Amino acid sequence: MSFNSFSSNFSKKFQELSTSVSQKAGEISTNLPSLAQNTQRLVQEKLGQVTDISQLPQEYIELEKKVDTLKLTYQHFLQISSTFENESYDYPKYVNESLNEFSKNVATKVSELSHATNASEAQNILISPNATTEPKTLNYALSKVSLQSSELFAQLPSAISTPQDHKTAATLLSFSDVQAKIAQERLRQDTVIQTKFNKQLREELAGAIDGANRARKDVQNKRLKYDVARSNLLNARPEKEASLRVQMEALEDEFAQATETATLIMQKVLANSGLLTDLKQMAIAEKTYFENSASLMKEFIESNDFDVNDSKTNSESATAGADASTAEHDISDDLDNEDEDDTTQGGIKMSVDDK
Repeated sequence: MSFNSFSSNFSKKFQELSTSVSQKAGEISTNLPSLAQNTQRLVQEKLGQVTDISQLPQEYIELEKKVDTLKLTYQHFLQISSTFENESYDYPKYVNESLNEFSKNVATKVSELSHATNASEAQNILISPNATTEPKTLNYALSKVSLQSSELFAQLPSAISTPQDHKTAATLLSFSDVQAKIAQERLRQDTVIQTKFNKQLREELAGAIDGANRARKDVQNKRLKYDVARSNLLNARPEKEASLRVQMEALEDEFAQATETATLIMQKVLANSGLLTDLKQMAIAEKTYFENSASLMKEFIESNDFDVNDSKTNSESATAGADASTAEHDISDDLDNEDEDDTTQGGIKMSVDDK
């Protein structure tokens, strides 16, 4: 490309840009007085300095109230139900565990990097995923500690291990298994609530309800413009009344059209609200979780023997026998003492009689 051609193209582009900027500046300059008037009018209304405010239809006002109620309901629910998106909501101790795991992962990568022989190996070590860990939930924590305890009992030396120890190890292992299954049920519940409740509410807020709010803002802007035009017409000089009346009538039509459009949009939002359907999905998810968890725990209880162990029973029997023997001895002593007292009393009486 020659310098002249480049210069020509550059001049053409610069001219187009200048024209575009000029047009935008002109639009802004044209709209500035209107924007200033609208803002001034809105401030005056808020301060109670203006009372001649165009009234909206009662149906429109009621629809606004209902849409606002629906919006607040969605927002309030999400403030709570978003908890189900935090895996460890029932296990606050996960923070310390996560820090420990992070430290271990960092130490592992540092150790691996020290053995890397080239940049490629080092990069692979840095981008390699960390070891997968179990979810940080209360049930998984119970499962883990039960498994560890079961292993401790199972590893007792045969010289000191008893059948009761083997039974305890097996029961703890079974408890670990049932807790892991309940943890899986809880995670399934959380997934359903996240996808069929939280997600739906967020989509409604960002979609239909946000669209209704935009339509309501348009009504507000059109109403302000119309009221400003009415005010300008009332205070206009005779020679400007005709043009200002035409402007006011056009803005009145725009206001009416915007109000009608917003009314239809809000009616559609309320008619298509899936709140109750979404709430049902949440309730079903919780019901399934609780029922399955209860069933698993019932099966665990019924399939394991929780009777007191024999050694404890024998110990309690021996203790009971010793207690009974001691009580028997005490009673015998008391009886002997009573006999002695009677004999003494009898001797005293006899001595008195003899006298």
